[in-house]
Amino acid sequence: MNFLFEIGLEELPAQYVDKAEKDLKKIIENELKAERIKFSGIESFSTPRRVTAIIKDLAEKQDDLDKKSVGPSVEIAYKDGQLTKAGEGFVKSQGATADDIKIIENEKGKYISIEKFIAGKNTKEILPEILKNAIKKIEFEKSMKWADRTFRFVRPIKWFVTLFDNGEILPFEFEGLKGENKTRGMRYFASQDIEINNPLDYEKILLENFVIVNGEKRREEILKSIRENSEKDGDTAIINKYLLDEVVNVVEYPYAIKGEFSKDYLQLPEDIITITLETHQRYFPVKDKDGKLSNKFIVIRNAPEYSETVKKGNEKVVEPRLADAKFFFDEDLKNKFADNVEKLKEVTFQKDMGTIFEKVKRSEKIAEYLISELNLNDKKENIIKTVDLAKADLVSNVIGEKEFTKLQGFMGSVYAEKQGEDKDVALGIFEHYLPRYQGDELPTTVEGAIAGIADKMDTIIGCFSVGLKPTSSKDPYALRRATQGIIQVVLNSKLSFDYKELIEKAYEIFSNDKKVLEKDVVKDVTEFFKQRIINVLSEKYKKDLINYEINLESNVVELDKKLSELLKLSQTENFEILINLLKRVKNIVKDEKNENLNIDSTLFELEEEKTLYNLANQLESIENTEFSNYIETLLNNASTINQFFDNVIINVDNKKLKENRITLLKKLEISIDKMINI
Repeated sequence: MNFLFEIGLEELPAQYVDKAEKDLKKIIENELKAERIKFSGIESFSTPRRVTAIIKDLAEKQDDLDKKSVGPSVEIAYKDGQLTKAGEGFVKSQGATADDIKIIENEKGKYISIEKFIAGKNTKEILPEILKNAIKKIEFEKSMKWADRTFRFVRPIKWFVTLFDNGEILPFEFEGLKGENKTRGMRYFASQDIEINNPLDYEKILLENFVIVNGEKRREEILKSIRENSEKDGDTAIINKYLLDEVVNVVEYPYAIKGEFSKDYLQLPEDIITITLETHQRYFPVKDKDGKLSNKFIVIRNAPEYSETVKKGNEKVVEPRLADAKFFFDEDLKNKFADNVEKLKEVTFQKDMGTIFEKVKRSEKIAEYLISELNLNDKKENIIKTVDLAKADLVSNVIGEKEFTKLQGFMGSVYAEKQGEDKDVALGIFEHYLPRYQGDELPTTVEGAIAGIADKMDTIIGCFSVGLKPTSSKDPYALRRATQGIIQVVLNSKLSFDYKELIEKAYEIFSNDKKVLEKDVVKDVTEFFKQRIINVLSEKYKKDLINYEINLESNVVELDKKLSELLKLSQTENFEILINLLKRVKNIVKDEKNENLNIDSTLFELEEEKTLYNLANQLESIENTEFSNYIETLLNNASTINQFFDNVIINVDNKKLKENRITLLKKLEISIDKMINI
């Protein structure tokens, strides 16, 4: 049999629709399995007004259960032929009596056990409790009570559909609402009293009443409506996934309507316009046939038809929004952008880390260190200016209004360029925030790269210093993302410096400015960086290759080069042989603590000893040359190490001879350990 369960609601916030659907399906699945009720699958649906699950091929009763429970050993369960407290406790826990006890025997001895046969109950008896549990277990960040109800949910529940095949209604009641076979179509355009007689007709019947209950089909209908109603004149909608995801969950049946606003607002930076349209109004911006942003927008109406009234109403609403944005923008341009830096003294970044102004000044010192390390003196003025102005837009009117916080960095870039700053400084102000998320673009200017590293480095060191380092569940200052961002920028811009020394320098700068509240900050941040480096590089290299070098190389660019070489070599047939040989060397000398490498060549008895000695000397002589040269030399001489192990006995009775051979292997290991850590 099939079963339909629909929770009817007041309109859900868009961000909760998908989650509620997913949770309902998962919880019902788990509850049915826990109750031993078979089913072939669950199909789920959701709109702003409903969350639904259709259980397919639901068994009419629970599976029977043959339950065997093993208790304590006979020695513990009985004393003098009578049950002990342990024995009695086990029997009672099974809802049994002493007459039900059976003795079983296994390899560990004899134990008491209880065997019970539990006949499966009718599914219709159990299902109401399963549905109640499902409703109660759906969790939301915010929930509410309504009317005189005690139960909390994200929005008031208005109706339930609890329907089996052939129109049979499951008796169900929750918070005074009873399960029925009636659902509701789209408001104003369809009946609010729609009868359903078969769960499998649910999707079709609601579609006839202008409700598309499948989210993916709603998405397709939105795109289709945009194409048919808004793009046939050469215009093209700008469709950002995050906005499309949201709009899918604010309508039940979409219809695209194209509106216009005054062309005067096109003088604003494009991002201000698109943010106003997308974030504030849920409109899709429109490009004209030449690919330029136009003075048009697309609103998705929750209705099956066009409305001129809706078009004009949305045009009327958007104008004041854009007017506000233009006013704030024009006001910002009346003032000197650089003067905003002083205002940052009034803005706290974090109570123990000080103001944003103090943070900027620390970032400037970190940037100066990087400029020196990277020999960027010809760019010093630009880089320091970029760091100085990077946060200045935070106190601008546009960003200060909170509605445009997504534009921080971008607005600073616009203001700096309009007021005559170097184009690389202006672009660097925006780029210092990059990357903002996984897969985001990376800085194209050295100004943006260095300013971003300095800013993120100060945040990371500061947070670790004042006790705000991330936990497994919380990372409020996004330190993982910041660290990975630094690594991605370093690799992309080929910035060759020692990250461990940068950490030490950033800590020195912070500790000279603020009180450090935690111990082992440098050590903890270094380990944190190391783990993020592994994460970033594991997208290109296997973990075992990374582990060979991660503890030997603290220059991320050089580390990447070495791993690239190792990757090529690892694809040769001798590489695995070499690695196994090196592990064997390390295993033999692991207990050798003596660092005195005085090898007596007069004790060599075999040619293989002399050959290995020559190889060890050769490797020592090229430790400071190209990494690839060293590894290739080692790889090409794998047979030398192999022949030594094949033909030379190390554990001989002659103590001097034995120690000499172990020292020879130790000499080889010490050199190799500087280049590859097996």
